[in-house]
Amino acid sequence: MMGMWAVAAFLPLPILVATDPANSADVSCLYLGVINAWLVTEFHRAWGLPGSATSWRAMMRVISTAISVNVALFVGFGLAAGVQTHFPFPLMAVLSALPVVGVMPWMLRRVPQHPYAAIVFSGFLIFACKLAGCVVARLVYGPDYLAQGYAAADWRTAKLMITLLWSFSTLLSLGLLLAEYRYCARKNHDQVA
Repeated sequence: MMGMWAVAAFLPLPILVATDPANSADVSCLYLGVINAWLVTEFHRAWGLPGSATSWRAMMRVISTAISVNVALFVGFGLAAGVQTHFPFPLMAVLSALPVVGVMPWMLRRVPQHPYAAIVFSGFLIFACKLAGCVVARLVYGPDYLAQGYAAADWRTAKLMITLLWSFSTLLSLGLLLAEYRYCARKNHDQVA
């Protein structure tokens, strides 16, 4: 797993410098989330799904550590490359990788035979969070919200939509993380009984 972790840690880095540093933050953070989703999938393929609360906690510690190191390396490399954003880049990177921690393990339990499909389905869940933010922006700003830039990828004009995207995806991740823990704890309790 160390080799896969190294690949996941270094794969998103070239996009930070291969494109214009002023415009690469959004795409590179998306890539960071996807590559960490792949890493979680590989951890689950190598070790299987946790069957108890204890094995779930151990796996989540490993996953959280690996993703934290990947994000720290990504942020350090991005700051060294001079990535420019209107939203704090370290926070953007953390919020891009955070949904992976809760959504991917939950989704992998739902589609265990197709682990790579779990990445796609998880992406749809995060996309649904963005759509929910767009719906709220539409309700708040009116029918010409797109023309005014309230659903753009620019923090200066779309603060509400972007804040809702990060909030919804973080809450979704935490909720699914709790649901997965409860499932493993209940399964462990049933096995003991």
